[in-house]
Amino acid sequence: MKGWSNWSGWVRSTPSAMLSPASEGELAGIVRDARGPVRVVGSGHSFTPLCQTDGTLLSLDRMQGIVGVDRAACRATVRAGSKIHALGRPLHDAGVGLKNQGDIDRQAIAGAVGTGTHGTGPTLGSLSSEVQAFRLVTAQGEVLACSPTENAEIWEGGRTSLGVLGVFSEITLGVAPAYRLKERNWVMPAADCWRQIGQLKDAHRHFEFFWFPMADAVVAKTLDVTDEPVRDPIDCARMQARGEQGSWDQRVFETGCQAARLLPGLSGPLQRFFTRGAMGAGERARWSHEIFPSARTVLFNEMEYSVPAANGVDCIREVAEVIRSRNISGVFPIEFRFVKADDIWLSPFYKRDAATISVHQYTGQDYKPLFDAVEPVFWKYGGRPHWGKLHSLRAGQLSRLYPMWDRFQALRRRLDPDAKFLNTYLRDVMGG
Repeated sequence: MKGWSNWSGWVRSTPSAMLSPASEGELAGIVRDARGPVRVVGSGHSFTPLCQTDGTLLSLDRMQGIVGVDRAACRATVRAGSKIHALGRPLHDAGVGLKNQGDIDRQAIAGAVGTGTHGTGPTLGSLSSEVQAFRLVTAQGEVLACSPTENAEIWEGGRTSLGVLGVFSEITLGVAPAYRLKERNWVMPAADCWRQIGQLKDAHRHFEFFWFPMADAVVAKTLDVTDEPVRDPIDCARMQARGEQGSWDQRVFETGCQAARLLPGLSGPLQRFFTRGAMGAGERARWSHEIFPSARTVLFNEMEYSVPAANGVDCIREVAEVIRSRNISGVFPIEFRFVKADDIWLSPFYKRDAATISVHQYTGQDYKPLFDAVEPVFWKYGGRPHWGKLHSLRAGQLSRLYPMWDRFQALRRRLDPDAKFLNTYLRDVMGG
């Protein structure tokens, strides 16, 4: 039987059936008749075992593309299997663009929405927060149109739902008129970042920074809307290829990862080296969908938690101190971003503006020493985990972090009484 693995290679699965429907009707019939657990895979960019199953694994790769764009209303409906990198140019040609993106664009839009994937910006929410409507295939093969005015409870809870309520077939997103962004990258002393972070956050549409914890400086990045002339946007094929092409700096970085794995004492010098020069500095301007993503060709595993925005600096400084005090080897930086609060039941940003803090470990190296060491720091600050990134929390702990947890579980049991969409991992997470 053909197997499957996620992007990092850590999650592996041998399903009894791997199917790829081409239409909503075909998808509904497959889901209705499928052997469970039924899980849906996009690009495998979740690090948790969300897609693991010995039952039926569905791919929506044949259900991609734009259904329609209402430019006047600033909304676009897309098929759920659409990859984010394949949406940029068609949306641009229709005169619009996604309001925000993360720095990886390989994901299927359904997976990005279902896990609460986000970019950065204190006035901007996650991709899930821009969902205005969706069509959902339930465990019984019924197709439900969900929006604030139709099946409203399912829309409320379903915008971030890990695929446990059903399978998205179409998603309608709020978009913005096509726009250009100017990027600036620079290195600044960490102490200056802590003093200026409020000003930097408020002064820019997007602000984030990367901190190699054994260095005393951070690599800061801003993005702001600009009227500067930019080159014509590249097509979807080139966007796809761009994200898979390894550059010289990525090759140097992977060499550093391998060196730190073999000789842990090199971690500090390498982190300081990458801070000074390898991540670069400078400015550029591009159309939004071209400038948000960066190529990520060095494989890693990741943990991310969101904490209240006001506690972000204290939390990341404590995370870095744990890494330094325990001499945990590795050369990936910690990533820090801001995300606006929303009202989605299982969103990590439910009812609170957040700072998200991400730690990464090279796939050739055991991630547990790093993740086990820093996770208690996130808990101390009331952290909620990113659903697609590694964490150790299970239903009992998660239920205390989400005020709408019980209501979501009641909705899940109503839509999927036989738990067709729960694999072993999700039974632990959902308490099913």
